[in-house]
Amino acid sequence: METKQTEVKQNGAKKPAPKKGKNPFRSNKFKRGGMATLMTVVFVAIVIVLNVVVSALAERFPSMDIDMTAQGLNTLSDQAIEIAQSIDEDTTIYLIGSEDVYENNQIYSSYGLEYSQVASLARRLAEANSHIKVEFVDPDTNPTFISEYADEDLSTGKVMVQTERRHRVLTVTDLFTIEQDQTTGGYNTYSMVDSALAGALELVNMEDVPVFTIATGHGEMLTSDNMASFISMLEDQNFEVQEIDLLTESIPEGTQVLMLPTPTTDYSEAEVDKLREYLNNTTNPEALTLLATSNPTQGSMPNYEAFLEEWGIRVEEGVVAETNTDRMALADAYGVLVDPSEDYLSGNTYDRLVSYYSAPITKLFDANNGISTYDLWTTSDSAYVVTEDTTEEQAADPDTSSQTVASVSSKYVQVDGSSVTRSLVMFGSSYVFLDTFMSNAFSDGSFVTDLTLYLTGNDGSNVTVLTERVQTNEMDVTATRSTMDMWGIIFSAVIPVAILACGLVIFLKRRHL
Repeated sequence: METKQTEVKQNGAKKPAPKKGKNPFRSNKFKRGGMATLMTVVFVAIVIVLNVVVSALAERFPSMDIDMTAQGLNTLSDQAIEIAQSIDEDTTIYLIGSEDVYENNQIYSSYGLEYSQVASLARRLAEANSHIKVEFVDPDTNPTFISEYADEDLSTGKVMVQTERRHRVLTVTDLFTIEQDQTTGGYNTYSMVDSALAGALELVNMEDVPVFTIATGHGEMLTSDNMASFISMLEDQNFEVQEIDLLTESIPEGTQVLMLPTPTTDYSEAEVDKLREYLNNTTNPEALTLLATSNPTQGSMPNYEAFLEEWGIRVEEGVVAETNTDRMALADAYGVLVDPSEDYLSGNTYDRLVSYYSAPITKLFDANNGISTYDLWTTSDSAYVVTEDTTEEQAADPDTSSQTVASVSSKYVQVDGSSVTRSLVMFGSSYVFLDTFMSNAFSDGSFVTDLTLYLTGNDGSNVTVLTERVQTNEMDVTATRSTMDMWGIIFSAVIPVAILACGLVIFLKRRHL
């Protein structure tokens, strides 16, 4: 009995409660790991949001998009910004072609041209002034727009800048240039997008455009064809270039520079009278200049020569040659390196000024009848003049002296009580204006352009639009669109994913500790 009772008591005793298992979601490890994961996710989310916001802002404000090119291709010059900010009329920059072909450099891609720069700088100009806007015009999807400007032959890669006053079309050669390197034989590409766009903006917003008129009709040695580079430079400086037959046509109104590009037949008395009237004009308040060029083979022209002498200028026979090899260009004695006068453009620097195959110029007086004469270009003291009568002995041991190869004659006329200049500029060499000497290898182009601006009322040191070329085929930090896209993917996707993965790995390791 006792045994049974004992058993009953034992059987009736309360069983101990089973141990409760630990909740893994409440553990310190989970809390720490969860917090780390949460922080990682939040960080990644912030990075992604920042990328989206920055991308949107960069699209709205292009200047926020950092220029990572070595040459600063996507950065506006101070001059371009100043021009853009000065505009007070609605101006549209039409980029002919789809946005994609610009952004992906698909225009003239075989030449390695960075056409994305055109879109980038156009947007930055628009950002600088609310009066400026940029539009892409795809010829395939908008043929109506193209047909409205049929005379301009608008095609992909061209740019048209337009106001209500006028428009200017920029071609690929206005925006870029390709030149062969004489040393390596390879080709270098240069960008002029900054100055081209800024110049076009300024041109279409000008009230009055200065006119540069070229006289024809006398077998001129210089023509618009062999002066294409010079004419392009003038257009970059916002001159309107025209041609006239001096015998049958009047000098166009607004002509601030009239060029006589090495005539080979004499002018009639009626034509000379036109030249006199032009330089004696007392109603035009603008500075006026007659720009003449010469050549040793030009021949005799009595009427023209008499007119030049009225302005104290005589173009002599012969060719100027140099005896000092250090003062020769192109390893040619007739390629004479010259020094510019301190009376003009003294604040500017020109590395290599060349007067090739030039006739010597004599100043007949320093001052007469209100006209003053100045040397513009002179040679070194080691130069001399070769004529048909020069003997071999004289050529071997010439009588050397400084020669004048370009000159300026000027006077003042009274217009409405103000003194206004009238000038005659003579270059002894026609070659100065040829494309060869307008190239980057010489400073002739810069000098002549600056001189033209100076004589038409500019100070010669601050030109309207500084045409500066930037080589684009040098190694860039990020030279292509694909490289830019790659960096975008890295910062917006690869790095955030990598951070998230690292966070997960750390969490999993800590969980199993």
